[in-house]
Amino acid sequence: MKKTQFVRDLKEKDPVASPFLVKFSATAVGKNGKPYMNLILMDKSGEIEARVWEDVAMHIGQVVRDTIVWVDGRCQSYQGRRQVVAEKLQVLREDEVQLKDYLPESHLDSEVLYQRLLDWVGSMKDPFYRALAEAVFRDDAEIADRVKRAPAAKSIHHAYKTGLLEHVVSITGILDGLSQHYGEILDRDLLFLGGFFHDIGKIWELSYDRVTDYTDEGKLIGHLVMGVELIDRKIRELEAQDGRMPGPFPTDKKLLVKHLVLAHHGKLEYGSPKEPQCIEALVVHMIDDLDSKVNAISKFIENDQTPGRWTALSRNFERYFYKPDWAVEKLLKSQMKSES
Repeated sequence: MKKTQFVRDLKEKDPVASPFLVKFSATAVGKNGKPYMNLILMDKSGEIEARVWEDVAMHIGQVVRDTIVWVDGRCQSYQGRRQVVAEKLQVLREDEVQLKDYLPESHLDSEVLYQRLLDWVGSMKDPFYRALAEAVFRDDAEIADRVKRAPAAKSIHHAYKTGLLEHVVSITGILDGLSQHYGEILDRDLLFLGGFFHDIGKIWELSYDRVTDYTDEGKLIGHLVMGVELIDRKIRELEAQDGRMPGPFPTDKKLLVKHLVLAHHGKLEYGSPKEPQCIEALVVHMIDDLDSKVNAISKFIENDQTPGRWTALSRNFERYFYKPDWAVEKLLKSQMKSES
């Protein structure tokens, strides 16, 4: 079943007749006492809220997260946002669709990105830091596979397949440039480990075979703690291997690497158990924050359907954004394509 109608192209008053992946499904009761369904539908171009007002009982237990459903209905504007009013739903078999139409992913090649990561690992000078990076990214096939597939978040930034690797490579490139700019003030290898490891726990914090969600470990422990646990485990494994390092992993170096992971959210109120207390930790936090915001804002601008130079209000950033030429041109091309 070829998908020809995508979330990104839906406009107010458009008829909707297309399959979508269900990202979220819940039942509520309206003011009239009748049940209705809240849905979030998605495909590779984005996601949209939907409401089901009729025949709710027959869809409960069937139209659930991770299912693909055919939707007949219409697109309308509600409180300034697009919304689908679904009049008919039909659950589809997986062999009736192509999953690639429903799962957003990076436009960059994961193998190329991962090789760039390994090249940076190979360029590290400190034998202890390099051995730790090699143990994680070169020697552990499971981690390599997960890093190539994982998103960087459930929503907001790099929230798509290979998004984590794209984010890591992006900030590591910036960190590399900053280490050259500031010279001996910054420890390049330590910066690299901050870039490599700050979000490494997300490969276990999130489930991402289809709809991205938090795992039990993610909800109960979180990626910062899981990242520190990984560092401890890999250092123990390295110390048990003859010849992998010049000697036992220095305690001060281990503490610094773990601190960069624990402090990368920057502030206690943002979820960091520690605020940055070395200059490399501060730099990693600031570049991580910069890269995530640039990605989130650029994706918001790219997906905004508002005519003209200004976007609709971004609820995440509580402001309107000016659209650069590339975004205006992309919107015009999309509108011309849909009209033809």
